Amino acid sequence: MTVTGEASQWTVVGENGTRKSRGFCPTCGAPVFIAFPDMPDVFVVSAASLDDPSRFRPAMVMWTAAGQAWDPLESEVPKFDKMPPAAD
Repeated sequence: MTVTGEASQWTVVGENGTRKSRGFCPTCGAPVFIAFPDMPDVFVVSAASLDDPSRFRPAMVMWTAAGQAWDPLESEVPKFDKMPPAAD
């Protein structure tokens, strides 16, 4: 399946004041990505939206404080209990 066109988006402000825009399919509502206007170098793609998620490796793990014990974390990537700090 190929997705074309503009994603629908909604933006919220997190607990540290960081804005995040969630992009989703305007037809079915499936989540596709999260962008951070205050952190333009960070772009999160929903693994479920990829044809072959095994092609990509995580660069960081965010919100480990909300993680489950049964979900192992990659040992070599940076981890943050919540949202990483915005770069100045």
